[in-house]
Amino acid sequence: MIGYTDAQEAIRRTVREFAGKEVRPGAAERDETGTFDYDLYRRLCELGLAGMPFQEEFGGADADSQTFCLAIEEVSRADMSLGLTLWVGIQGAISMTHGSDDQISAWREPYIAATIAGDVVSAGAITEPDAGSDTAAIKTRAEQAGNEWVVNGNKIFISNAGLENCAFAMVLCRTDEGFGIVIVPTGTPGFTMSPPLRKMGLRSSDTRELSFDDCRVPELNVLGGASLGRQAIVGGGFHITRLYLASQAVGVAAECLDQSLAHARSRVAFKRPITRFQYVQGMLVDMALEIEAARLLRDKACALHDAKLPYAKEAAMAKLFCTEMGKRAADHAVQIFGGMGYMDETPVSRYYRDIRAATIAEGTSEVQKYIIARELGCFS
Repeated sequence: MIGYTDAQEAIRRTVREFAGKEVRPGAAERDETGTFDYDLYRRLCELGLAGMPFQEEFGGADADSQTFCLAIEEVSRADMSLGLTLWVGIQGAISMTHGSDDQISAWREPYIAATIAGDVVSAGAITEPDAGSDTAAIKTRAEQAGNEWVVNGNKIFISNAGLENCAFAMVLCRTDEGFGIVIVPTGTPGFTMSPPLRKMGLRSSDTRELSFDDCRVPELNVLGGASLGRQAIVGGGFHITRLYLASQAVGVAAECLDQSLAHARSRVAFKRPITRFQYVQGMLVDMALEIEAARLLRDKACALHDAKLPYAKEAAMAKLFCTEMGKRAADHAVQIFGGMGYMDETPVSRYYRDIRAATIAEGTSEVQKYIIARELGCFS
């Protein structure tokens, strides 16, 4: 099959129209002030985006990963911060749908249904000051005390936790048995967070340091047992989130191409539009070519995921290529805009700052190369 289905294209158009009318107009101001527009997020969820990956039994659309990635791509064309808040914010509730019957019963309304409706988001608390891509080095501990778990430790660079509608954090903890994912509701005594961290880009996406000091949660709040939490994240969770981040990069790159092409057609230098100059043409062609290649890599990984086939290598390839490609596209866009590209009045300045985090988050580019080499059998 060449291209996307009619249904996928219809969803893509709907999200693009919404992003153009609702998201794009305030993106620069949100970036400048570092504020998150909760009402905008609610309207995004009313469109059905938050519920797309959820199964129908939970009130979701049961959309395939490729369709959801197309939606993320379109949102991120207008505002990468909002796209990031969306997919990070629903991951916790998606994980909850794989819990035990008792856990699903307890979490269905306050967390799962509320996430789909856009009433709440979650935060994924994995990274620590001394443990980034090396998740095996985390020090935050969870110890069982009767019918409770007690969490102690620190996390950093955590998205969404400080938002007014953040309901809980999913905290990867070291336990006596291995690693566990502990659900810590916002407001739990001992759960505190720093003021928002100052960042180069993604400024309207909330990012903070979290601290847990004898933070007690019910025994029910350990998802998937106390030994397999890291395996669930590294061996599965990261694969799909890498496709989400790859899709964001594709969206940013596509917008950079559109903006650059429009500017190059109207910008006159030496009595000609700068599209007539081969060096400018070369940058535009490179952007167009790499965006097409990136989508193919992303879509292949999505197809494998939806077919329930192994896709660790393909997810790493898509994440590596798409994010590095997005960074190159933003750099080309700034160059084509020239001096104006360096000014914050020009959108490509924001794209250039926002995309820089993409080659670091969800496993650095260097880690993706390690994963690909491992999957190729280089270490056997």
